Amino acid sequence: MDQAPDQQPRIEGVKYRKVPRFREETTVIDGVPSTRRVSVDGWEPVPPREWDELILRGVTGIAITFTAIAVIGGTASLGGLLHPLVPAVISYGMGSVFAIAWIYCLAIEWLNRTAPDRARPAKVAGWFFLLLSMGAVAAYGHTLHQQWAGAFGACVDLIAKGAWWLLLREYAVPLDAGVAHWVAEQEQKLAGRALLAARVRRLNRRAAYQRAVGGAEFQAADAILSRAEAARSLTPPDEPPPVVRTVSEPVSSPVPPTSGQPKPTPAPVPAPSDSVPPVPPAAEDQGGEEQPGPVPQVAEITRPAIAAICRKEIAANSDVTDAELVAAVKAAGHPDRPSLADSVRRTAQRIDPTRKAKAS
Repeated sequence: MDQAPDQQPRIEGVKYRKVPRFREETTVIDGVPSTRRVSVDGWEPVPPREWDELILRGVTGIAITFTAIAVIGGTASLGGLLHPLVPAVISYGMGSVFAIAWIYCLAIEWLNRTAPDRARPAKVAGWFFLLLSMGAVAAYGHTLHQQWAGAFGACVDLIAKGAWWLLLREYAVPLDAGVAHWVAEQEQKLAGRALLAARVRRLNRRAAYQRAVGGAEFQAADAILSRAEAARSLTPPDEPPPVVRTVSEPVSSPVPPTSGQPKPTPAPVPAPSDSVPPVPPAAEDQGGEEQPGPVPQVAEITRPAIAAICRKEIAANSDVTDAELVAAVKAAGHPDRPSLADSVRRTAQRIDPTRKAKAS
């Protein structure tokens, strides 16, 4: 074969290997070109052998071999120990659990090889399961009166575990505190996004299933909640909820009757009705005097409403008579009762203690 035209000169002491290369060669006959690929020899330098990588692969293979032997031997020993209690298939399956348990912890420790704090529980659990497996193998040798055989057989698990322990120390590189904190934050962010996406996906599946099979009950509940959410969204967030205030008439001492007047009888208190709205209290101006409040236009006037009417009339005319007050109360819609005049008179005296009953 021809030599590659772009071949660099070979350096003394460097190993090379031959590699096939191709070049294009064009032949022109009677003005008609024809191009073909021609194979040529090329040489490329061979990188030095990575002995560290080879050794690392070798010890990894040895650790895997030790683990396989330990699992097979431990399973056989523990299966024979448990065979008198359960069938053979189950006993040997139970025997494999002891060896697989510390291998499982070893895998968790490998995944957290750069985070010693997270790997510590798996490391402690792995050594605990290893001691259980070794004790089971030693107990099987004791049942066969082969104590030395049981002891040396138990050491197989210890050798396999020790091989992996040394190999993990080779790979485990603890991170700096700052780097470890950064990695932990990134893992938390990714885990949070993944968890939220899974929750939303599951909720969407449940909602789709409920819409498909929920029937009229689900549709009614959905409509009720949708209306409630719409009403809540229309309510201004800064506006406080309305507060219903009721006015209770203060209890005053009864007015002693004069010598020429009969003892007044208390007016009956009408029962509260849901249809009668409460009367707001009268506001006071800056001078300390009470201002008349609005008179509610209702079918039946309550005692607080009578007080509001009297207060308004007295504020408008301090010389108003009791008869005029009674007329104003009747005009507001209060039915004519025998005790209405006494109720109006007492109410007017409570509003204005200095007032004397004025004749109509």
